[in-house]
Amino acid sequence: MSKIILIIEDHPLVSESLTRIIADSQLNVKCLHAPNAEKGLAFLNGNTIDLILLDINLPDMNGIEFCKIAKARFPDQKILAITTVAQRHVVEKMLEYGADGFILKTSDIEDIIGGIRHILAGKDIYLGKGVKELIRGIASENNNLPLITKREGEILKLISDGLTNHEIADKLFISTFTVDTHRKNLLLKFNAKNTATLIKIVVSKGIIEV
Repeated sequence: MSKIILIIEDHPLVSESLTRIIADSQLNVKCLHAPNAEKGLAFLNGNTIDLILLDINLPDMNGIEFCKIAKARFPDQKILAITTVAQRHVVEKMLEYGADGFILKTSDIEDIIGGIRHILAGKDIYLGKGVKELIRGIASENNNLPLITKREGEILKLISDGLTNHEIADKLFISTFTVDTHRKNLLLKFNAKNTATLIKIVVSKGIIEV
């Protein structure tokens, strides 16, 4: 049975191009189209959508807000941002609200199809070419370490103290989903394979003390 991909994009030529690229890839999927966020959300009501390809600049609502709303209503919904907006804070916000990947429209076809395959296969967050550098932040001249937010620092410390996602969520008055998203972002920023490696890195660099 074919999987369903919903392309939320207000430029018909872009939607058509993505549809052709996906069709040529021989993925067993069917593409639907929504020209704005409102119609995209309407598609989610009563329909099973395996993956959303989401533009950031939409006429009625930006993709960040759409992602926040869609993930709140449908936590398991897979969302891959595909956009020309190459800004670090946009990538971070999308991941904070639960996006499963982020690709630039300037990416090559292999990167785009690779991201789609990756997420449809149920794997972790996919960052396209050029995006990993954005999420890792600007390197410090002294230690070449990525920048982290105040919230990420709090979560890092609590992780190092041995708290679970649920315990961290209760302590910070946020959802376990949000904690897990921050944890995944931190793994990406420090290029760590798992939480144990992450803690080893940040402790060795003096980012946190244990």
